[in-house]
Amino acid sequence: MLDPVVKTIDVPCAQQKAFEVFCDMPAWWPLDKRSMSLMRAGGPAKGLAVDARLGGQIVETAADDVAHHWGTFTKFDPHAHLQLDFHMGLPAEQSGQVDVTFTPISATQTRVELVHSNWEGYGDMAEMMRNGYGGSWEMLFEEAYRGACQG
Repeated sequence: MLDPVVKTIDVPCAQQKAFEVFCDMPAWWPLDKRSMSLMRAGGPAKGLAVDARLGGQIVETAADDVAHHWGTFTKFDPHAHLQLDFHMGLPAEQSGQVDVTFTPISATQTRVELVHSNWEGYGDMAEMMRNGYGGSWEMLFEEAYRGACQG
């Protein structure tokens, strides 16, 4: 069993805003650095759609207009917690799990913890996925998402 990747950051905004910014992934996710389109269509994705609700999906529109399903919200407690089956373009049955909790520290600061686990869900790619996302979440979550919260 592979250990989860755990990232915890404090962001300079209220809990509600921290949650809403996270759900607005198209505004902060760097598609020019991390997308299925880069690997499969040779260029940045055209867009990212997030249906932020229980059962909602995250879908990338690639440079060649192919849709890549990244994940589905399996838990959705507005402003406090969300959970995704996360497979970023792999078949849905090959997914890890991403849990994000939003804990108020004060009226203007929130602690946000991201836990990416269930690496075994990726099958034979489990270790490769674990190693890749170990570094990617630093750029995606600790840099891009935190930066969006500051803006």
